[in-house]
Amino acid sequence: MSPSKKSIPAFDFNKSLHDHSAFEFTRLEESYTPYDASHPHRHKYYEVLFFNKAGGNHEVDFQSFPIEENSIHFVSPGQVHLLRRNPDVTGYVFSFAEDFFLDKSVSEKFIDSLPFFVHSSVSAHVSVKEQEQLKELLTIIQNIQKEFLSENSDKGQALVSWMSLFLVFCRRLYIQQTQSSEQPFSKNELSVKFRKLVEKYFAENKSVAEFAQMLNITPGHLNDTVNTETGKTAGEVIHDRMILEAKRLLYHSGKSVKEIAATLNFEDPSYFTKFFKTRTDSTPEQFRKFIREKYH
Repeated sequence: MSPSKKSIPAFDFNKSLHDHSAFEFTRLEESYTPYDASHPHRHKYYEVLFFNKAGGNHEVDFQSFPIEENSIHFVSPGQVHLLRRNPDVTGYVFSFAEDFFLDKSVSEKFIDSLPFFVHSSVSAHVSVKEQEQLKELLTIIQNIQKEFLSENSDKGQALVSWMSLFLVFCRRLYIQQTQSSEQPFSKNELSVKFRKLVEKYFAENKSVAEFAQMLNITPGHLNDTVNTETGKTAGEVIHDRMILEAKRLLYHSGKSVKEIAATLNFEDPSYFTKFFKTRTDSTPEQFRKFIREKYH
């Protein structure tokens, strides 16, 4: 399979959705009319999908999740995903920009508390298995839909409240179902800030010292903090994010290895190839061949 487009489409909120506000609620079967969700793409906003039946699969960054009955999938900004659902699988899609939550500081702290939305290398989903939980969830969804369609002057505030409740409900399910103390999110404020900076600047090939300077701390302090929390050095976190982007481009785009190296600010394509092989045990060309044969 050879992608027809060189780049992976990235949709802005107001370009892909029907409304120009910071929130959109749609039925699953109507949500992707602006573009084809079965082709690889990414968003610059958050997305939550609720499926009412089983059938098909949802691929998010090299992980393929089967679509299960009454399941909820989470997509963070920047993640590359594609959706292949059976036609009879319906449900709802909740899309929102980070500034949907009215107060910026509250928004950041709230989203940082959601393990499925911390950074774009996390892929997550939950299932609603108990009838009481499903009943509670559907009541929340009905209230979101009712408020979204209303003409109330304060519906923005009401939607923030209902969506906050919805995401807290999802967080409880997620923590309950992972049953792990090793949650894929950071409780350390410095680590959270570092992750966000890496997400923003990873393609600029910045050093640990440059990230430390942006955080007004020493490189040693940054390394110690990140290592204590993740078991990785700050440099490894940066490199992991670069490798993830390289893999996305190798799989989903038609860019050459030389073009991908340039996208990630490697002046020498041969050094990029060495960097990639050191961390994946395969060359970029070998990975591209393997991953496309695996999924297609």
